[in-house]
Amino acid sequence: MFQYWTEDTPAARVYSFHLVWLFYEAMQGGADVNELFHAVRKVRAGNGEDWYAAFTELGDRIKAIADEAVAKGHEVTASEAYRRAFTYYRSAERILPGTDARKIPMYHRTIECFHEGFGRSTHKYERFTIPFDGHELDAIFLPPRGDARGAKPPCIIFPTGADALPEENMFRGAQEMTARGAAVLLFNGPGQGSSIRLKNIPTIPDYERVYTAVVDSLMTRDDIDHDRIGLIGGSMAGYYAPRAVCFEHRIKGCVVWGALYDVLNDLYDPYPPLHEQLQWIGGCASDAEARRKYAAFTLEGQLQNVRCPVLVTHGARDHMVPVSSAQRLYDELTVADKELRIFDDETGGSGHCSVDNWTQVVAYQIDWLLDRLG
Repeated sequence: MFQYWTEDTPAARVYSFHLVWLFYEAMQGGADVNELFHAVRKVRAGNGEDWYAAFTELGDRIKAIADEAVAKGHEVTASEAYRRAFTYYRSAERILPGTDARKIPMYHRTIECFHEGFGRSTHKYERFTIPFDGHELDAIFLPPRGDARGAKPPCIIFPTGADALPEENMFRGAQEMTARGAAVLLFNGPGQGSSIRLKNIPTIPDYERVYTAVVDSLMTRDDIDHDRIGLIGGSMAGYYAPRAVCFEHRIKGCVVWGALYDVLNDLYDPYPPLHEQLQWIGGCASDAEARRKYAAFTLEGQLQNVRCPVLVTHGARDHMVPVSSAQRLYDELTVADKELRIFDDETGGSGHCSVDNWTQVVAYQIDWLLDRLG
C-alpha cells in the first residue's frame, strides 16, 4: 500500500491508510487528490491535532468556495464543493474521541455540507427513519440511476463500520450501485453516525434485529423488488452483515467486505488503537466493560443458518483483522454458493477492507452481488 508518511511506525502506516481511503473517495467526487496533499503536508504521522487542524482548515476553505458559488447562482460548482467539504470535515471529526466537545458541532457541520452538496446534485435521494427498539434510525434511500429494464430494481443495503458515517458510502460504492440499476439503502444503525452521536444508541451483538427492522421498512416500499434485497457490509459491518443473514432470510445475497468473525478476539484484542472508538460506540465506560460486551459479538455456532450466497473478501495484510478471521467465516458457511477472495500485494487490496484497490474490489463485489440478485 502507498505510504505517504515514510517512517517505519504503526502511526505512519495507519495515517497512510486513511489517506489512501480518501484517494478512492476523490475518484467518486468526495475529495480532490491535490487538496488532500495540500492538507496532509502539515500533518505529522500520529498527531491527531495536526490532522484535525489541517482538515478543518481545508473544509472551511472549500465550503467558502461553495458558499460563494451559491451566491452567484453556480449550483454545480456549489454541489461539488460542498461534497468535498463534507469529506474534509468528516475527516476532521473522525480523529476526535467520542467525548471531545468538538465532535458533535463538527458532525453537524459535516452533515449540513453533505445535504447541501447532494441536494444540488443529480443524485436523487430520500431521507426517512426506521423504527427500532423505540428509536428512529436515520436512513437514506437512493433510487437507481441505471437502466432497470422496466422491472422493479433490486435494493442493496449498504451499512458502515465502527468509525464511518453512512453518508460516506456515497463515495465508497453507492454511486456505482445506482449506476448499475440498483437502489441503495444507507442507515445509521446502533453505534453508528447519528445513532451514537445524537441519540446515544450503542451497538448491540444481535445486530440481526436491526436488519429485520431495515428489511421490514423496505417491504413497505413499492419501488423495489422485495425478492431481490442484497447486503454489502465491511469492517465492523464484516460482523454485522454475516450476522444478519444468519437470521434474516429475506436478504438474498451478502458480501462480507473485510471479515470480522469475532469482534473481541479478531479486532479489539489485536488492534488496541481502536479501543477508545469501540468503547464509545459500545457505550462502555472501561476496557473491562468493553471486553465483557464484545465477548458476545461472535459468529460462532451461527453460520450454518445462512441460506443465501456469500462472498467474503479480505486483505492479506489487513492491519486490523487477521486473514484467519475471513478463512474461518468462509469455512463455517454451509451454503453451496460461497466464495473467498484474498487480495494481496500483487493484485492490490492487501490492506484493511482492501482499501488500496477499491476501484477493482468494489466493482467486483457489486457485480457479484447483482449477478445473484438477478
